[in-house]
Amino acid sequence: MVHLIFGNTAAACLKHAFRKRNHQIIGSPIDFSVGPIRDIHQPDGIEEHFVWKASSFREVGNYHANRSAYQEALKQLSEIKDGDKLTIWTCENASEQIGLRISCYLLKNKNVELTLVNTAQAMQEYMKGKDIDISIRMTGDCNGKQLLHFYDHLYVSITKEMRQTFEQEGKELLQRGSLVRSWKQRKIIDELETRDDAYIIKYVKKLERERGEGLFINTAQVVGGVLGEVEHILSDAWIEYRIRSLIQAGKFKYDGSLQAMRMYRIKTV
Repeated sequence: MVHLIFGNTAAACLKHAFRKRNHQIIGSPIDFSVGPIRDIHQPDGIEEHFVWKASSFREVGNYHANRSAYQEALKQLSEIKDGDKLTIWTCENASEQIGLRISCYLLKNKNVELTLVNTAQAMQEYMKGKDIDISIRMTGDCNGKQLLHFYDHLYVSITKEMRQTFEQEGKELLQRGSLVRSWKQRKIIDELETRDDAYIIKYVKKLERERGEGLFINTAQVVGGVLGEVEHILSDAWIEYRIRSLIQAGKFKYDGSLQAMRMYRIKTV
């Protein structure tokens, strides 16, 4: 059995969970929800995606590692043979739903048996009858025991009709020119790059009311607070990028150096 999973944390957890089983784990590290994804299965598209991230995000220590890991994932996916069995892991977020569709498109000419584990839906089923209600936003929120249970009991077969739909949507995604994408009402929606700006400003103003007007606030604290409260999945690098964009737009003032989020503080204008 081959597994395809999206996100470094999720891939690491799945590899640990299946360490005693002779399964192949293909992990894709890319966050497909932000950055260009046009032709991201081809060298030019890969270059465009990672150049954009390198120029937009400040803390890109894993830039080269993630690029190499993504290229290796594409290579392993291309090496899947007719007759192989593949489980694709996804969740209710833009990045993993996009990954599912692009992967199905890349597998369109292969005669493989595809199964799907939607970890958000599986978690709801797993927690039925229990006192605790757990809702997850990404597969990386699951532990190894849960992933093994999902794989053994809560998978679904990808039908011919489902596969055709995923393939077509994957093809369309690889032609899009957007920089930001959201998962809404079970659809992948192109968004403006400013999608999260209003919420970031609102959060900073809330902190200012609590601490006193005119005080600079540590940027890392703002990033952590937004991460904890926003409904959809965001990375700290994305939030900090939008904060710098808001500084350039004259919405925030800053004190310190913009070289890293820990080195400056912000306040509203």
